[in-house]
Amino acid sequence: MGSERVLSSAVPATVGIPPAITEETAPFWTAAADGRLLVEHCDVCGADSFPPRGMCRSCRSRDVGWVEVTGPGTVYSFTVNHQRWLPDLEVPYAVVLVEFADHPGVRVAGRIRGCASADVRIGMTVAVGFEPGPGDVSIPSFAAT
Repeated sequence: MGSERVLSSAVPATVGIPPAITEETAPFWTAAADGRLLVEHCDVCGADSFPPRGMCRSCRSRDVGWVEVTGPGTVYSFTVNHQRWLPDLEVPYAVVLVEFADHPGVRVAGRIRGCASADVRIGMTVAVGFEPGPGDVSIPSFAAT
């Protein structure tokens, strides 16, 4: 699964605004550069959450760490964008909200690859991946399976 999860560096960077990397989000972005999707995990109650907050969304404990999401996800929701918000942005493109069976309550947004925007469906299975993003970061994306 390792080589399927990271796009080639030959892929042009996605157009957009670079993410703000904070103390809470730095481990996520470091793992993303290695092609790994991390979510926060509470060491007290066991809840997983995303985006990272530095605090458990369930019990409010600050005793949180990280766990890797390795399995496929399911499209929970999506939107197809037809508006060219930036000059070099190719449209249309779909952004999916993906949930993971092994990580209840976790939903991660990203663009979908390997599928026309018109073919995206709620409930479709997708694989975790990354693509070059603005500011030289790797950003989550999902591949239709």
